[in-house]
Amino acid sequence: MANHSEQGLIARKVGMTRMTDAKGNVIPVTLLQVEEQKVTKVLTEERDGYNAYQIGFFPKAEKNLNKSDITRLRKTGVQENFSNFREFRTSKPVAHEVGATIGASLLEGVTSVDVSGETKGRGFQGAIKRHGSRIGRMTHGSMYHRRTGSLGSNTTPGRVVKNKKMPGHMGTERITMQNLKVVDVDTANNLLAVKGSVPGGTHVFLEIRPSIKTR
Repeated sequence: MANHSEQGLIARKVGMTRMTDAKGNVIPVTLLQVEEQKVTKVLTEERDGYNAYQIGFFPKAEKNLNKSDITRLRKTGVQENFSNFREFRTSKPVAHEVGATIGASLLEGVTSVDVSGETKGRGFQGAIKRHGSRIGRMTHGSMYHRRTGSLGSNTTPGRVVKNKKMPGHMGTERITMQNLKVVDVDTANNLLAVKGSVPGGTHVFLEIRPSIKTR
């Protein structure tokens, strides 16, 4: 039996709203829709070197799928044309069977979750916005303003050191937000409500797992 804390599923970000708790406090929450998804593969330590299960989601028209994916899905008995797949590792043999449907009920009784996904893309940004650097003086003829500042010294090593915080592409980075409180689990509508914000924009797919750390 797999450890409950190692279970995971895919959810689509719906947006943010507010909910009221039992004490009347208003809580900002993010709504996550657990859409149609099934177990498409089960991996075992004896055969694959580790225990895990693979989830298929986001069905498309069959003409838009690779033949290899269609063949693999049909061999497992899955009739849906899933185009995306995610794998969730477990330390013990997986309890799910191939073809099993995954829903919000998987997280019933879970108090906090870890949410993984890609952040919003911000394009090319300077060091001020990208790294939070201080701006220069904006008056008295200063020509510095929002420049990066010194990149290195003129003497040894006389170069830009590795990992220097400089302008560049910002966003579209995979991050994990840990210990987000689960405010509500609606099993009837396959909907989750977690406190606060989560990575990415509206309608993006996110990986949801019960928290592996406790506060």
